[in-house]
Amino acid sequence: MGKKNGKKHHFVAVDVGATKILAVVCDPCGVIRSRDRRETPRSGKPEDVIASIESAIDTVVRKSDLYFSEISAIGVAIPGVVNPKRGEILRTPNSCLSGVSLEPHLTAKFGKRVVLGNDCNFGTLGEAWLGAGREASSVFGIFVGTGIGSGFVRKRKLWRGAREVAGEIGHIVMGMGGPVCGCGNRGCFEALAGRNAIEREIREAVARGESTILTDLLQGDLSVIKSRVLRMALDQKDPLVTRVISRASEVIGYACLTVRHLLDPEWIVLGGGVVEACGDYMWETIKRIIDADQLPGAQQRGGICLSALGDDAVVLGGVVAAARAVGCNVFKLVRNVEYPQVKMTSRDTLKVDKKTFTNDVVILSDGRVKKWPPEKKGDRPNSGSSTADLAETLCRGGTELVILGTGPDGDTWDVTPFFQYFEKRRISVLALPTAQAVGSYQRSKSRKTAFFRLGGATPSTSENRT
Repeated sequence: MGKKNGKKHHFVAVDVGATKILAVVCDPCGVIRSRDRRETPRSGKPEDVIASIESAIDTVVRKSDLYFSEISAIGVAIPGVVNPKRGEILRTPNSCLSGVSLEPHLTAKFGKRVVLGNDCNFGTLGEAWLGAGREASSVFGIFVGTGIGSGFVRKRKLWRGAREVAGEIGHIVMGMGGPVCGCGNRGCFEALAGRNAIEREIREAVARGESTILTDLLQGDLSVIKSRVLRMALDQKDPLVTRVISRASEVIGYACLTVRHLLDPEWIVLGGGVVEACGDYMWETIKRIIDADQLPGAQQRGGICLSALGDDAVVLGGVVAAARAVGCNVFKLVRNVEYPQVKMTSRDTLKVDKKTFTNDVVILSDGRVKKWPPEKKGDRPNSGSSTADLAETLCRGGTELVILGTGPDGDTWDVTPFFQYFEKRRISVLALPTAQAVGSYQRSKSRKTAFFRLGGATPSTSENRT
């Protein structure tokens, strides 16, 4: 890309999770050029996980059509306690990488500056850059996945603590004498509301004779219950799963209250796999607990919200850390994305740069243009037909503003679910008849996404999770 808009750097970021490894190549404006996602090896051998990280980096750079000489630095996120100065992983309760000196190894392998960090620290940094915490003076991120982690960003800088364990909220004790946590203590937040805890409670209930639709969905094997399956059970109003998720939501709500009283951040952002899948079910319970807080503040500002970046929060935070390591301030470049020129050429025809469209169109935050809904591939069912599919797509990549072109006449589509979905994620929405929406898109200087309806079918609300 050369030096246009400051894009002389490109960065690799890797999120090494307990169940998946996600790698991306990204420019300083937050535009992801390529990605590679794979399962984390389950062998329990550190060398297998390291080999998978190396392979993911090789693959994602190749997919980006860049040379390694064009990569400035690499950020790697680990679910545990790390020593970033020595590049060493000290403790990973849900992984096999404890004691591994990963940064020196990767530096020798790739010949690049490598920055190692905690995944939830990076996730919060990503949300402060392009997500729900953008422009905030302070952001506290809580990420509910296999375990529970968090991070605290103040004035765009991570607060890591004297021992590099600041923000390990998953291991504050919320139930004295409670279940044993992966860290070895009892009654930790993570042991009460993380996905492992949710799975444990469901299995214990089934062992006592309670029934659940999960038994059918997972063909009797409840050893691993992923977040998307929990959501499917919630969609079908399974009593057991609803009760367990409701209880986890209460615990999360009180943890948020504790954070508010301890640190008083401007925004608390909730993310992670469980919240991504089930957050819209958990939201009312968590919000009710926060709103019932009897300790007043001196002024009304900030609050609680859901992650706007989803699965990309951690890798985008890794980009911020990698960029800072080579002296690049990405916070100054977020609006330097090159967006296409859009023009209505007739009542139901749209011209985007040199291409003409007569079907519905999505323009993503990185400027890419896609037909909507996405075309069916092979035997896979067509996605993109529901309100939730469209809302999730418009949210990707970090956006401040979503512009909805509601059709030639603008009065045949209920966009209320979109306003509800994006309000929870601190994203503004503008809904106008398509011709007016095109004009607003052209004038806007914000980081933005858009959906222009050109007379296609209204997205179904039958799978609406917004």
